Amino acid sequence: MFQRSIFVLMFLLSLSFAINIVSPSAHAIKDGDIIDLGTIGPGQTVSILIDPKVNEGGIHGIGGLYDQAIAEDLPRGWTSTQSKLYQNPLQVTITADPNTAEGDYVTKVIVVDENDGEKLGNVTFYVKVRITWDVMDFEVTPSYIKVGPGQPARFAIKITNKGSTSDVFEVSSAGSKRWEFKKPIFVPAESSKTVYYEIVGTEEETYQTTIKVVSLASSNIADEQNVTLFIRSNLLGDFKATNNGVLVFPIFESLTYSLAGFLSNFLG
Repeated sequence: MFQRSIFVLMFLLSLSFAINIVSPSAHAIKDGDIIDLGTIGPGQTVSILIDPKVNEGGIHGIGGLYDQAIAEDLPRGWTSTQSKLYQNPLQVTITADPNTAEGDYVTKVIVVDENDGEKLGNVTFYVKVRITWDVMDFEVTPSYIKVGPGQPARFAIKITNKGSTSDVFEVSSAGSKRWEFKKPIFVPAESSKTVYYEIVGTEEETYQTTIKVVSLASSNIADEQNVTLFIRSNLLGDFKATNNGVLVFPIFESLTYSLAGFLSNFLG
């Protein structure tokens, strides 16, 4: 009876120690705890890394290694990937449905001592995330450019990921067949990245193009902006164009046009 009581006491104590979450942020958690992983968009994925080693509990009271982490009780349409057996650290991922409505969601994660082999007892904790469709900011500058024929017009495309997880965004253009492009851009969590879109026209013309950005996680995370390129040929315009790129002229004229480009800054 006494030995049984000691075993029960050791088992209960084994459930009171903390395990350590390594990523996305460091947490020491116990059975039943809730961790808030912040804001993500529909279709995005959170990855949780767990240190399998504990220094308390177990058969001899000196800890041991957990074997696997599994996500359960997911909201409808969500998916998860359990950690590999004996992985270090244990990595479990949770992916929201691409059409998830905005709001708070909770899922369960179980850290498993396989077959209770080390008498650690399983640890269950809960992961909370907030879903919002407003997880990305997008800006193209300038919205219009005027250059001379043969001169490059450069638009800066800035993508800001406001969420708590990284994402890949596809940037593309539509409207002018000659200048269509498509490019994937990786943007880490809570950071920004800028890419450039360059157009060179040879004829006097007005180009109107729509720059679009969409998350590869969900088409519900998307935005677009119209930009305009005016190509006009005039002497002052050519002078100004030397500030955007190199005009093609004979060598003996290059210094003259460089000076003209400098003076054009003072002529308007």
